[in-house]
Amino acid sequence: MEYPSFENKSKKRAMLVAACLVFGAWLLYMLWAVRIGTRTVLMPSVPEWTTYTVVGCLVGLVFAGRAIYYRPGGTSSKRVAESFFGGFCLGLVLSLHIYDVCTYLLPGEIVHYESAYELNIPGRSYGRSGRCEAGVRLKDLNTERWIELCTTKSELYDRRKKGMSAVWVTAHSNKIGSYILGYEFIYK
Repeated sequence: MEYPSFENKSKKRAMLVAACLVFGAWLLYMLWAVRIGTRTVLMPSVPEWTTYTVVGCLVGLVFAGRAIYYRPGGTSSKRVAESFFGGFCLGLVLSLHIYDVCTYLLPGEIVHYESAYELNIPGRSYGRSGRCEAGVRLKDLNTERWIELCTTKSELYDRRKKGMSAVWVTAHSNKIGSYILGYEFIYK
């Protein structure tokens, strides 16, 4: 009776640790990207969902091609379809929020501008069961689109006084979109 060698067990452990580290890093990246996405407004011309779908299809084709190439005689169409679908899902998930992250990281200008605003209580929903306590909806000057930022009622009452009819917005803007750095209620 042969026992598994110590080297084989340590290789498996190393692979498991590496896989866990990669998955953990990806999970941290996704949480970071989602947080950036809540304060980012993209240009109307950015083909966000088209890009996600195309990347998913390309990765799916690579996975399907790999399934055909490595099992040329014994590959069923079901296995190829499963490989394509798995690759499509992986590519789609890996490309989500890429434009938001590029807007945040790529060079641009820090701009300041005055904008109209709307208050929403309760604010926008995030996920299935959560809503912002309050929301400030403002119009971005660079993209000419509206974005709603989450806040709390107490913060609104502290920062906003009677007669303040505009907000002074600070944003990082480039050709992809704008990342809202902050805002302050002002008298117009």
